[in-house]
Amino acid sequence: MIFSLGIFTLLALVGVAFAALTWASEYRLAREHERPESFRWLRRWSLQGLLTPWLLWALMNFGFSFELQSFMPQLQRAQGTPAWWPLYAGYVAGGFCVISTYWTALTLGWIVWRAGHGLEGELRKEFRDLCRLGLVGMALPAVGFLWLGGWLAVGLAATALLAPIAGYAPVILRPNKLPPLYARAIARIKFGKYSEAEAEVIRQLEKREDDFEGWMMLAELYANQFNHLEAAEQTILEICDQPRTNPSQLSQALHRLADWHLKLREDPDAARRALEVIVSRLPGSHLARMAQTRAAQLPRTAEEWREQHANKPVHLPALHDPLGEAAGAPPTPVAVKQATARAAQLTARLKLQPDDLPSRDELARLLAGPLNQPLAAIAQVERLLSEPDPPPEKIADWLGLIAVWQLEGLHDLAAGRATLQRLIREHPKTSTAFAAQRRLQHLDTEEKVRIADANKPPPLRIRVDSGEKPA
Repeated sequence: MIFSLGIFTLLALVGVAFAALTWASEYRLAREHERPESFRWLRRWSLQGLLTPWLLWALMNFGFSFELQSFMPQLQRAQGTPAWWPLYAGYVAGGFCVISTYWTALTLGWIVWRAGHGLEGELRKEFRDLCRLGLVGMALPAVGFLWLGGWLAVGLAATALLAPIAGYAPVILRPNKLPPLYARAIARIKFGKYSEAEAEVIRQLEKREDDFEGWMMLAELYANQFNHLEAAEQTILEICDQPRTNPSQLSQALHRLADWHLKLREDPDAARRALEVIVSRLPGSHLARMAQTRAAQLPRTAEEWREQHANKPVHLPALHDPLGEAAGAPPTPVAVKQATARAAQLTARLKLQPDDLPSRDELARLLAGPLNQPLAAIAQVERLLSEPDPPPEKIADWLGLIAVWQLEGLHDLAAGRATLQRLIREHPKTSTAFAAQRRLQHLDTEEKVRIADANKPPPLRIRVDSGEKPA
């Protein structure tokens, strides 16, 4: 019984090995974009040409009744005896092994013919030489199989002839290509020879047409050196359409295209369209969410983009803000007029984009400074504080602004003290909290000086006698 089980397992494994050889050959010979369709065909053919004949062979030898007996005489004689099951298992496994050799021979013949069909020139000559060498080299082993096994070994003999051809054909038909090298192109770019660099990149891409690095270098040349953004955009879109471009590379290319639209054309709408391609191509992915976040942060117009990148005053920490130090110097009428126009522009923008934090911060500083409206400025900063999950340093800075405007704009010492204490209590480890502690100490010192001046007794007046006697 154990011996029969071993024979069954061995023959079944041999049959599976022949089938695996066929699948591996199809994988190696098919082009990458053809593999899904090739595997669908091979699955159907495996079911029709391998499994179905084997199941028929197993049913034909089962012996359902006296009228419908096993096909093999040995199984007929053993019917009803304890030796029938081991013998039946051996015949079933042996039938699978023989069927798999015929199926493998037919399939390999089709795969090899399809691989060589349509070849031209030197490649056709090399493939024919491989076929001749394989057939001649394996002719003797194939004859030996036929002599030993007779007609049962025809499939094995044909497989022996075709297997070397299928094994070595990918070396001829799909040779490993050397990766493109862009050192020469980079050297020409550094020397300002951009046309020569473009020609060198194209020459290297001819070696490997789907190389992401080369296409991106070509797009960089078109955008930054030739100032031909349309050609760069077309190159980026072609990169995204290549089947070997992975999601990360697609996102990188389109983000770069968005950068060029902003840097070279100051066109936020075109940049937003480039980012929307990521969202449509990779829906629900982390890369799509990153693209959506960046698109939401882009300005609506080119004017807003220029404003964001114009030279703006750098604000010192809140408790050392120039607004407090310059409170005694009223702004000029020209400054007030410019601040009023800018505040109106920022207010209109915030109606459309309430979450535009930089614009709201700038509006608050204008209201507290040139426009002298500290209450309105504090209201804007409190709106900033209500935003979800702002950074602790930002919260501390905004609380410091409120404290400065309460102390120096509204002259409300109690409210300013309360805000400073809240800042120290809620954000003790920030730099603004240390400044708030120093400001509280300064306020305490001023308060003590005022109290001391109020309780100080009036100075004594001493009358000096001149020494003259009355007449």
